Amino acid sequence: METHTSARMNVAKVSTPHGRARKLQRREKILAAAFEEFAAKGYTEARLDDVAERAGIAKGTIYLYFKNKGVLFQAVLRSLIRHVCEDFERFVRTFSGSAEELVCSALSRQYTELVKNPKARAMFRLLIAESHKFPQLSDIYLREVVTPGLAAMRVLVERGVASGEFRQTRITEFPQILAAPAVLAVVWTLLLGERHGFDFDAYREAHLDFVLRGLRGINSTNTPKDTEFPRVGETP
Repeated sequence: METHTSARMNVAKVSTPHGRARKLQRREKILAAAFEEFAAKGYTEARLDDVAERAGIAKGTIYLYFKNKGVLFQAVLRSLIRHVCEDFERFVRTFSGSAEELVCSALSRQYTELVKNPKARAMFRLLIAESHKFPQLSDIYLREVVTPGLAAMRVLVERGVASGEFRQTRITEFPQILAAPAVLAVVWTLLLGERHGFDFDAYREAHLDFVLRGLRGINSTNTPKDTEFPRVGETP
């Protein structure tokens, strides 16, 4: 079993490109093992000894990369969601189509990356179960997922208002409304599982219709008939 001191001394041996690649691979291996451990046992019951066993390494090796369990959990959360959030922000801000097309594509991404993503659902369940005991976990989620996601959705709505496609409403103050049905779909799946599931493709189309009617105006009936909705699991 490696001690913390001897493990840290080994850092000097990874200065070559090959050594750095091995270090990166080991870090990813630890993150994968930690996700499995957190998902199976929750934050409180997860043990670094078991993470090390899952990763096939000595426990001391973990401390080369992560100071403690809390830091490791933060890294797991970031590894699962940061790229999704960054990609979503970039996607919204650089989208070249109409605001309605952007809404359609953005909601498709929600269902692909959240509703139908088992790892995202597992992390969501973990945060719900543990955040009241460890509020710093929900703080991380708010800062790195919710806040940038809401900012991107606010940009989406403001673009539609500026182009005249959407009416001015208070949705810009509460862009959570745009994602709420997708979050409900995740909670439904977590509580009731596959045995009481429903057609997520049809549900997503109902979600889109609900959102567009609200954005356009209460009497609007001009849903584009030629819009093709990507099926859940496809890249929009």
